[in-house]
Amino acid sequence: MRTHEWVPLADVARISGLAPDKAEYRLRFLSNLKVVSRETIHYLGYQMDFEAYDILALSDLADRNVVASIGDRIGVGKESVVYEALGKGSNTLAIKFHREGRTSFKHVRRVREHLKDGSRCAWIHAARRAARYEFSVMTGLYPQVSIPRPVALSRHAIAMELIHGNQLNQVNLSNPNECLDIILDEVRAAYILGVIHADLSEYNVIVRGEEIKIIDWPQAIKIDHPNASELLERDLTNILRFFARKYKIDYSLKEALDKVGMKYEIEDRTKEKTAREVS
Repeated sequence: MRTHEWVPLADVARISGLAPDKAEYRLRFLSNLKVVSRETIHYLGYQMDFEAYDILALSDLADRNVVASIGDRIGVGKESVVYEALGKGSNTLAIKFHREGRTSFKHVRRVREHLKDGSRCAWIHAARRAARYEFSVMTGLYPQVSIPRPVALSRHAIAMELIHGNQLNQVNLSNPNECLDIILDEVRAAYILGVIHADLSEYNVIVRGEEIKIIDWPQAIKIDHPNASELLERDLTNILRFFARKYKIDYSLKEALDKVGMKYEIEDRTKEKTAREVS
């Protein structure tokens, strides 16, 4: 699918090493199971969907003894779906299947740094590259930053520690001030390692007792990114706005930036922006 939207039967036969009639027989069987799609208008070709790619990733994780069984779906987003799984030694895992490009691939390519150089990158490869990028970010942050422990990567799927908790917006905190400080400390820990989440909000902070975990890192950027300061401000503004709205905590953006370690005068930046707009 790197060069074809619909892969010709001849290519499938050549790559698989099967005779064309045997390749067609097996592809028809998979098509009847709705694992692949079949096209006959222009030529006989086949296309893999996410469900088939999920199966390939799970098969690989099982062969590597990472996953023993798959459980219920526990999360659905615009760009991912998450299942509970049983791993080696009966430990519970979360399997995150990336779905980048499923709804609007042009938008995904525009906002993802690791996809901008792929002018003809099909959705299946966009998802694989996004998973590989997120996994590399997670392995670089763990355990210095409180995130789920990354376990393994296969194609577009990431196996990670399953966190038993609730989203920040779903709980009523008895210690909101302490929780806010912990979140800012984790943002600081990531910043020290050169990473900004770039999509932080109350929806990707998981609370479990006195512990918090920050999840979903596919949009993360390096601190030398040209928009790093704006994206860090947006992350912090999202969190501060949530705590101000729900818990009436008055915490300025400048205070938060100073705590994270980014010494930055908001007033000066505002004046610079105004001056640019006027000129």
